[in-house]
Amino acid sequence: MSIPLYTSSTAILLGVLALGCGAADNSSEDKASTITVLYESDDYILGPSRDDSPKYLVFLPLVRGYASQAEPLLAERWEHSPDYKTWTFHLRHDIRWHDGVPVTAHDVAFSLELFAHPDILQGSEGIENVSVPDDHTIVITWMESKGPEDVLDGWTVYYPKHLLQGLDPKEYFTWDFWTHPVGNGPYRYVRGVPLTMIELEANPDYFAGKPTIGRVILKLSTASKVIELTSGNADAAYYLPPTDVLKLSADPRFRIYHLFASTEPQAIHWNQGHPFLADPQVRRALSHAIDRRELMLVNNLPDETPLVGGLSPWDRTDSLYREGKLNPGFPHDPEIAEALLEEAGWSDDSGDGVRQRGGVPARFTMLTPLGGLSAVESAIFIQDQLRRVGVEMEIWPVERSVWREAYRTSDFDATIWDVPNVPQWLLERDFFGAGSRIGYRNTEIVRWLEMLTVEMDLAAQDTLYVRINEILRRDVPFTFLFPYVEASVAHRRIRGLRTPDRANLLEFIDELWIENDN
Repeated sequence: MSIPLYTSSTAILLGVLALGCGAADNSSEDKASTITVLYESDDYILGPSRDDSPKYLVFLPLVRGYASQAEPLLAERWEHSPDYKTWTFHLRHDIRWHDGVPVTAHDVAFSLELFAHPDILQGSEGIENVSVPDDHTIVITWMESKGPEDVLDGWTVYYPKHLLQGLDPKEYFTWDFWTHPVGNGPYRYVRGVPLTMIELEANPDYFAGKPTIGRVILKLSTASKVIELTSGNADAAYYLPPTDVLKLSADPRFRIYHLFASTEPQAIHWNQGHPFLADPQVRRALSHAIDRRELMLVNNLPDETPLVGGLSPWDRTDSLYREGKLNPGFPHDPEIAEALLEEAGWSDDSGDGVRQRGGVPARFTMLTPLGGLSAVESAIFIQDQLRRVGVEMEIWPVERSVWREAYRTSDFDATIWDVPNVPQWLLERDFFGAGSRIGYRNTEIVRWLEMLTVEMDLAAQDTLYVRINEILRRDVPFTFLFPYVEASVAHRRIRGLRTPDRANLLEFIDELWIENDN
């Protein structure tokens, strides 16, 4: 399938003129049911090379959400074999591609085969066999046992076999198909202006009913989110930096929504080769010195942001903290911090405000990556908190590439970074083994993480997480700060969003509606 892209200046001009004409021709009712979403991307925003939330507008995953919280979507039900190696998905019978062709299990099988192609390698790792007993049943067998957190994947979407099977996998990421896709989701492609916008309309044949929001304009722009939103050029935007959150929170026209990702809690990584930071009692004292609730305010995070104190199964994190099985971390208590430092021999005998032991000052440097989730702002706040208990922390802000190399070579005292909660990621990145960049090695944690990759019983998994966190609380290789948070904004006329379970407008757009002010 090959549909030419319009790349000449003449074609772009015609496209822009068409955009203006289309807007003029729309009725007031159409305009009232149209939203514009600002997104920093390009014409391939709906394709696999970008692999971001806009894909949900056009393509469906098997489920919505993840693991124990997964909701049926393309698949209406599923079951697994006793050894968790074979999973069977039963697909809905009432889903069609936007060209009218029924969606079948053959499309899912084709997509999985495509993902595993040596020129693509986008998922499908560890799959031993895929079979299609009938048009609406697909059976996937893995080489190893796979639990719900590995299989009930609300991120991966699937593509139409009848339109893509003849295309060259070597050109997969740049197929013309991605710039004018035929999907099976709540919205279907209408038109696009290169490097400017993509227009989608509500799919009248969508299995859950035609969405109430009639049109979605994806505005492809790197312009200021605040300016675009407040000037009326956009209704929603993603990945807001804290400064934008602060500005837009004060504007009554908009609502801020937050998604908490417990899979990547932000934490201080303590390099245990440093003379001051080598003692776990010191690291515990520094943890008590930091007011994490106040730190969240510094980062413009909402009041409902949960405290995190360790690793957890992300689909059950809230319940385990609520049940008291997981500890939310060290409470802010400067008196305890000072007592622990005194007990460890660090005293301010000279009266200069900096503790010492044996002539060595309680001083270290925080390596801080520029960008990301306000690492510099967090470091400045933490610097002040530690100064109050007699610890001097210098801040070393660096570009991401410099930061990565420094972390790789352990050339830092401390740094702020995430700690992934996925056991396989922890093992691959070797936080606790011979390759630990912070000099922390614990064979028990490694063994329990290995058990977590094959343990399918949820109660047994929870027990392993509790054991791991007991050791982390004792040794304090990390001080957990707060979960990774993504902030998005939407005009108040867009209803149905809420923090945190319905914070992603594009993922849940078929459940949203518009209420315009009279």
